[in-house]
Amino acid sequence: MPRNLIIGANGTIGRALCQQLQGAGELHTLTRSQTDYSEASLQEYAGRLKTLGRFDTIICCIGTLHNDIVAPEKKLADLTAERLTEYYRVNTVLPALCLRYFSPLLANDSPSRFVFLSAMVGSISDNRLGGWYGYRSSKAALNQIVKTASVEVRRSNKNACLAAIHPGTTRGPLSKPFAANVADHKYYTPEQSAKRIISVTQSLRADQSGAFLNWDGTPIPW
Repeated sequence: MPRNLIIGANGTIGRALCQQLQGAGELHTLTRSQTDYSEASLQEYAGRLKTLGRFDTIICCIGTLHNDIVAPEKKLADLTAERLTEYYRVNTVLPALCLRYFSPLLANDSPSRFVFLSAMVGSISDNRLGGWYGYRSSKAALNQIVKTASVEVRRSNKNACLAAIHPGTTRGPLSKPFAANVADHKYYTPEQSAKRIISVTQSLRADQSGAFLNWDGTPIPW
């Protein structure tokens, strides 16, 4: 049976992914009730999971667009060191630590996948509107980390694929403050997004490792 791990399983998309994967194999989750997301706690949890065996699929849903500290900036005057640091802490540093401690758990004798939820606005070449400095740049940094790690992981695990996926704008607390600017046909339910993420993830091949993909599997320009 496939063994799956959802990191950040208490978020909107994380919960929907868990619902879709229920009964489709062995499902493990990591939530705020299990960890404070410190490096020590991530390392400890990875150590416990190691005793279970290798994983076929790991999906990291950690990320934020707004919280008590940050909100998307409209102009340079909105930038502060505290806000930028928070964006990078959640959107880049925590996923990077997950890569460090959980990528060794990927199956190496059969296809395995480690997917990270990124964002299309993390594309540097596709940036035409400006703004959202912290969110854009922290997601671009995440994409670079996934790409870089894919090179290293390939050397020891030729069956593994690492990828960053844009899930599309999904209905939930993260997107709600900006919903007025989203067309209904581009505003997806968590169930829709979860199904698409799983479909793309399960179709990934080892030679695609390091890719930055849209929810339909098409490449997004860096």
